[in-house]
Amino acid sequence: MSDRLTRSLLGDAYTHLRREGPRATLKAGLRRLNISYEGYYYYANYKYKRLQGRNCVDESDLFRTLTVDPDSIVYLPTRRFDKWNNMGEIREGDWDQPDGKFDDRELVQALRARFKDGREWDDLEYVSRALETVRAGGSTWNGCRSVEDVHDRCKNLDRLYEMIRDRGFQSQTALHGTDSKSLLLSGSFDRSRTDIAVHIARNGEFRFVDGNHRLAISKILNLDEIPVRIVVRHEQWQAHREAIKRTSERAQPPDCVDQHHSHPDL
Repeated sequence: MSDRLTRSLLGDAYTHLRREGPRATLKAGLRRLNISYEGYYYYANYKYKRLQGRNCVDESDLFRTLTVDPDSIVYLPTRRFDKWNNMGEIREGDWDQPDGKFDDRELVQALRARFKDGREWDDLEYVSRALETVRAGGSTWNGCRSVEDVHDRCKNLDRLYEMIRDRGFQSQTALHGTDSKSLLLSGSFDRSRTDIAVHIARNGEFRFVDGNHRLAISKILNLDEIPVRIVVRHEQWQAHREAIKRTSERAQPPDCVDQHHSHPDL
C-alpha cells in the first residue's frame, strides 16, 4: 500500500471519527473485514475516554479480576451501569446507594427453591410466568421466546449447577484458556462471556451488576470465593485506593489504609 493511499485512508477514518463518533467508525471499518466489532468498540471506547481525560482506571485495573466471598455481594446499586460500555469508569454521585438485596430477587429465590429445596422447575412460579409470557408472544428470561427456550434454559441451569458443584467456580479466563483482553478483542466477542460483574461503592462494598445465575448458585453452594470483574468504582473509593498507593511505604499509614487493608481491590 502506497504512502499516499495510507494517508488517504487514515484521513478518511479521522474525518469519519469526528463526524460519526468512535463506535460508528470502528463498526464501519470492522464490517469491511467481516469481524464482530462490539468487543473492539468497548475497548476503543475506554481508550477514547482516557484520551479525553475522563476519569477511568489504568488498563492494568481494567482487566483484573478480584477473588471475593460471594456473600460479600449483598446489594444492587441505585444505577446499574453497563457491564461493558462503562467498564473502567470512576463515577461520583449517589449511584452506589443500596437499592434492594440480591438475595431478594425473584429469580434468585426461584434458583434457591430448585437447587436447595429440590423443587421441580415446572412447580416454580417464576417458570410458570416465563411460560405464560412466551406463549403470549413475549420474550423473557435472557431472551427466551418459546416454551422450548424456557425448558432449555432450565436444563442449562441444571448443568451449570452441577458443573460448579463438581468442578468449582472457574473464571472466564480459565474456561476459555485466554486472558480477558484477548476475549474482548477476539473478533467473536460475546457480551455474556464475562465473569460476575460488580461495582465498588464509596465504602468499598460491592454492588451487583451481572451474573445472576452464577452468583446465586455460588451462594447456594456456600462457596468461599469466586472471581469477579469490576465495572465502575465510586470516586471516593478510588481516592482511598490512590491514598493507599501513595502511602504504602509509610510506617504509620492513614486511617483509611488501615480500615480497608484486607480489601481485594487494594
